[in-house]
Amino acid sequence: MRELLIEFLKFIKDKKGFSESSIEAYRKDLEDFTVFLMGKDYVEVEDLDVMSFIETMKKEYSENSIYRKLVSLRAFYKYLYKKGIVEKLPTEGLKPVKPTVQMPETLEWEEVERIINQCGNQPKGERDKLVIELLLQSGLLISEVLEIKISDIISTEYKKIKYVKNNRLHFIEIGNELSEKIKSFVNEDREKVVNSEDDFLFQGVTRQNFGARFKKYGQKAGISQNIYPNMLRNTLAKKYLDSSIDDVKDKMHLEKLEGTGVYITRNLDKIRELYMEIAIGDK
Repeated sequence: MRELLIEFLKFIKDKKGFSESSIEAYRKDLEDFTVFLMGKDYVEVEDLDVMSFIETMKKEYSENSIYRKLVSLRAFYKYLYKKGIVEKLPTEGLKPVKPTVQMPETLEWEEVERIINQCGNQPKGERDKLVIELLLQSGLLISEVLEIKISDIISTEYKKIKYVKNNRLHFIEIGNELSEKIKSFVNEDREKVVNSEDDFLFQGVTRQNFGARFKKYGQKAGISQNIYPNMLRNTLAKKYLDSSIDDVKDKMHLEKLEGTGVYITRNLDKIRELYMEIAIGDK
C-alpha cells in the first residue's frame, strides 16, 4: 500500500514541481491518514473513513491543519482516480472546510538589521548573512534559497538566481551589492566553511540548522518572539503588499493570486485575494 504513497509524492515532485516543504507536508498528512486506517488499503477507503479521520484529527489539530489534510487527501485520491486505481473519490461528498485567515508573523526592518549584526564577521557568519539577504531580496522560501547552485549563479555572472517552480525555469534578478557579496563568498569564504566540491552554494546548511542559528541570532538581538527564517519572506511580502497587490504577484513570483497562504495587510480584501497562494511553511 505504501508504494502508492511513494508514487504520488514522486508525481507531485517530478510532474507538478512542488517544493520540498510542500511535499513534506503532503507526506505527513497522508502518513497520518495511513496510521488512522490501521492496515486498511487505500483502495478500500470510503467516505465514512475520511469523515472519521477528519473528526479524529479535530481533537489534535487546528482548523487550518485540518483543511490542509483534506487538501492532501483530495489530491491523493484524485491521482489514484486518474490512474484507475480507485473507481470513485471517497472525498467527494465532504463538506468543504474553510481555512481561518491568520496573520503571518513578520519582523520590523530594524529587527532584521539587528539579527544581521549578530551574525559576526567570521566566514560562517558571512554565509548566514548572505542567506538572510537572499531571503529578503529574492522572495524565495528558505528551502529554495538552500537549493541555489554555484554553477547556475556563475552562468548568469552572479546577476540572477535560477529556480524551478511548477516545472518551469524562473530567473530572479540580484542587486549589484548582493551580487558582489555572493561572488566574494564563492571566491574567498566558501572554501573556509565547506569541505567538499558540492555545487550547492550553501552546502551543508539545512533548514533545521540554519533555523536554529537564526533563532539564536534573534535572541542575541533582544527579540523576544520565537522567530524562523521565512518570517523574512513574510516581511518582504508585507512591504510589497502595502504598496500594491501587483507588486506582491510580481516580486513574490506568483502566477496567480490563489494558493496556500496569506500575508499581513490592513486591507482584508487583499487578504482574501492572496489567501491560498503563498506558502508560509518551512518554519
